[in-house]
Formats: sequence, C-alpha cells, structure tokens
Amino acid sequence: MRIGIIGQPTIDEIVHPGMRVAKPERVLGGILYSYAAMERLMREFGRDGDTFVPMTWHSNPDREFLETLLIKFRQMDRAAGLWPTDSLSNRVQLVYQEDGHRSEHCPHILPPITVAELSALLLESLDGLFINMISGFDVSLETLESAVRKLKNRPWIHLDIHALVLGPLSQASSNEKFGSGREPQGVSRWKRWMALADSVQMNEFETRWLADPEITAEGDLLNAIGRMSSEVRPKQVIITRAANGASVYDLEHGEAHHAPVPIVDVIETTGSGDVFGSAYSYCVIAGNAPEAALRKAVQWATWNTTVTSINQILDRVFKIKP
Repeated sequence: MRIGIIGQPTIDEIVHPGMRVAKPERVLGGILYSYAAMERLMREFGRDGDTFVPMTWHSNPDREFLETLLIKFRQMDRAAGLWPTDSLSNRVQLVYQEDGHRSEHCPHILPPITVAELSALLLESLDGLFINMISGFDVSLETLESAVRKLKNRPWIHLDIHALVLGPLSQASSNEKFGSGREPQGVSRWKRWMALADSVQMNEFETRWLADPEITAEGDLLNAIGRMSSEVRPKQVIITRAANGASVYDLEHGEAHHAPVPIVDVIETTGSGDVFGSAYSYCVIAGNAPEAALRKAVQWATWNTTVTSINQILDRVFKIKP
C-alpha cells in the first residue's frame, strides 16, 4: 500500500511563562505528527513494501533541524516528495500565560505545492492521498482539481479541513513581537472542496465555520452535504469531538457511528487530529469499514495525548484500552 500525505512541516516556537521571548523553545510539529503516525501504523500493521510519500517542500534553511526526525522514517519514500526550497518551514509562535492559556500566531508559511509537483504519474502510483491542511494554504483548490481531473486511476482522498477555515496570516506590527492571531472565516467554495474528497475530517470548531455564514449548525451542514449529488459529495464525513470521541456519517449506506474516547491520563493534546487523520485514512484505504476505521483512529488519537513528543509516537509502546 502506498499513501501520499499533503501538508506542511511546522516549527513551533514556544514561549513559556517567565521565559525570555528572544529564546523560545523550538519543537517540530505540523504534518510531522501525521508522518510519525503513518510510519508507526505501517510498521505494526502494514505489509512488506508499504510506503508513504511526503508531498511537501523541504526547507533548505531548516533542513538540519528537520532531518533529526525525518531520518527515522523507514516507511517514507522521500525520493518521490520532499521537494527542496529556500523558503523557511512554517513558523507557529505559541505564547503561554501563567493561567495555562496560550495565544497562537503564524507569521510565515511555506508556499503551496503546484500542479507541477502533483503529476499524474505520482498520483496514480498511490492507493490513497491524505490531505491535511496544516496552514490552510498547503495546496489550492484549483491545483487539486486540475491534478485529480487528469487521473485515469484516482486514489482514495481523505481531506482534513483543519486550518482551511482560518483567515490570512497574522502579522506583527512594528511595535509587537507577535501578531494578533488568525480569525476564523467561512470557506466560500466549500462544496467544491467536498467534491474532491472521498472522506472528509473536521472538528466541531471547523464544522461551525466551514460554510459560514450560510450554515453554522452541524446538523444543517450534514444535511447540505447529504443533498449534494452522490457523484460530487464525500462518501464519509468524520467529525472529531475532542474528549467526546468522534462520529462518522457514512453517506453511501445512510449510517452513522460514534466512537467514545478511552479513559487515559491526558498529558498533551497537540497533534491528535493529525494522528487521527493518518489512522483513519490508513484503515479506510486498507479496506476497513468506516466504523472500524473510526474506532482505530480514536484509539490512536487518544494514545497520542499520553505522549510528549513526535519521537515517542515512533518508539513508545502503544497501550490503551479498546
């Protein structure tokens, strides 16, 4: 099995309470959580020859830092992706307050990949494609439509809406160290995004904003997607609900399934949606039914809350009650 992953690597710059802003902690994040989860899934459940393709830019200025993690991925076919660029990787600045709250700013992102990268030869070599909109600008709608339209053999496409509902990047003013944050906004062409995917993943926040101002309630959004022609709507809509688990709406068979969250001691929730997306897409592409894929994805996303780094996704014992 061969799965492509579209999405951008991120370097989080974390400022803890009392820390000098000039020296933030640097941590790898973004699509790298999805890579780590896909790597682990393929190691444990895959067959010989299973690979994933990292379909993103590989920053030359950040190469040394990124390679501390990338060299650990045995299932990754880096020859087909990781296109070199002189641009910096995504930067996300996380500023924590004494009360635990944080502000998040995104002053820089990688450019979107283009049709030149998404060749028919590459896409038709895939069994599945996981599109995780880390920045919201990872790839454009027009690029995807153009690339998919050319395919004779289209892979299964799983789309995580993620940051697609966020507005322009936050920019710091001359007297600020950080910007004012990104504000949510509706996606004017949301139906065309839906038409590209076989399965679509979003959390409750994204459900609220995807079709704003036309639609703001979850039930109304699901009804609107269901009314789309069966030829241009996703087969499955997944809504993640944090501590309340996740739901999958199987539009092909008119079924809905819910998976609760196993009881664990939560340490850190960062990256759980990215891990969920890898687990769900891996299971569905491998031929599992939506409800089975949902249960597995919830288990892996929940387990991710018990680890403290991307590296632990690769080597820590998976231990969770079903």
